[in-house]
Amino acid sequence: MRIAIIGPPSDVHLKRWGLALREAGAEILFVGIGTAEPELEPYYSIGPPLSRPRWIDFVRRRRALFEFLTSRKVDVAHPIHLTPSAVWVWLSGFRPYVPFAMGADVLEYVPNTSPIVRSWTLQSRSPTLLATLTARMRRALLPSLLRKVLQHSLLACADNYELCFSEKFFIKNKCILEVPAGISSKRWSGKGKFFLAPRGATLLYQADIILDGYRLYLTQGGTRPLILLAGGYPIHPEMEAKAAELEINYPEKFFFFRKKIPEHEMEILWEQTAAFISAPVYDGYSYAVAEGRQRGALPIVNAIPAHLEILTHGYNAWFVEPFTAENLAQGLFEVDKLLQGEHFWQERNQKWISFFSDIKRNAQLFLSFVEERLRQR
Repeated sequence: MRIAIIGPPSDVHLKRWGLALREAGAEILFVGIGTAEPELEPYYSIGPPLSRPRWIDFVRRRRALFEFLTSRKVDVAHPIHLTPSAVWVWLSGFRPYVPFAMGADVLEYVPNTSPIVRSWTLQSRSPTLLATLTARMRRALLPSLLRKVLQHSLLACADNYELCFSEKFFIKNKCILEVPAGISSKRWSGKGKFFLAPRGATLLYQADIILDGYRLYLTQGGTRPLILLAGGYPIHPEMEAKAAELEINYPEKFFFFRKKIPEHEMEILWEQTAAFISAPVYDGYSYAVAEGRQRGALPIVNAIPAHLEILTHGYNAWFVEPFTAENLAQGLFEVDKLLQGEHFWQERNQKWISFFSDIKRNAQLFLSFVEERLRQR
C-alpha cells in the first residue's frame, strides 16, 4: 500500500507515525510544503519550500497536490492534523484520505472552548488585535469545514475516545479508529529525583500555572527540583519572564531547557524523572504522557477528557483539579509523600502502554483497518 503522509516535516507526530507505518510494511511518501530532514526521505514539497506557510499557500497549491498524489499512484492520503493538512487534502479533491485528528485539532473549535488567549493560534505569543481577530475567525469558520473534511474521509482516526465520538464533527455511521499515541522504548524504574514539565512553555499547556504552583511549593518548604522543557514550541513571553525569575531565585531547584532536547538526552532525562506534569487546556493523549508512564514516572495531570479516559486518581496518576497554582502546590507535596513509598503506579502504567500504546502494534492495526476499508469501497 502506498501512503502519502501529509503535514509539516518538523512535526514529531508525522515523523514517528510515518516511520512506524513504513516499518509495518507500507510504502510511505512524506509530502508537505517545506524542507524535510534526511530521515523523512523520500520527502516531496508541493511547490517551492516555505518555512512558515500560510493558509493561502495551501489553497493555491491544492491542484498541485492532487496532481502529485495522482501521478504517484498513491493509494491513500494520510494527513497528520486536521488543520491545515487535512483541509488541504479535502480542498485538492483527492480521495481516499484518512485524517489523523489530534486533540487540539478538534477541541479548539467546540462550543465550550477555552478563553481566547489560550487558543492554539495564540499559544506562544502575547495577543495582538490582529492575532486575536484571527483566532476568533478560525473558531467561527472552521467547525463547519472540519465537519465536511471528516465526513468525506475514508475513515477517521483520533487519539482518544472523546475525539472519536465528538458529535459536533462526526456522523453516526462514520468509521472511527482510536489510535493512542504510540511509543517504542525500554522501561525504566522511574525513581529519579526531579519533577518534569515536558509539554512546553505556553499558555495552551498551562505553563503559567505550573510555574506559579512550583514557586508556591518552594516558598512553602518544597525541595524537589523541577525541569521545564520548551519542546518544539516558541516560548510565550510571559513564561520566559516567570522562568527567568525562578532561575535567579532558585538556581539549584529550577531548570529551564529552552532548546529542543535530542532524543538520546531526553531518555536520560526521563530516567531522572520521578513525576511529570501534563495539564493542557485541551488536548488528546500525548507522546509525553505515554513516555512518562512507560518510564515509571507518576503522571500529575488535570481532568481533560483524554486523561479521565485512561488515568485514575490514586491508581496510576495524581489528578489536580481545578488546576490552580494553589492546588498544584498542594498536589506536589502529596506526590512527594507518594514517592517515598511503594511506586504502585509503575507496573499498572507500563502494562497499559505495552498493550494500547505500542507504536508498532498500532501501525499494524491501522494498515489492516485501512486495507479493509479500501476493499469495501
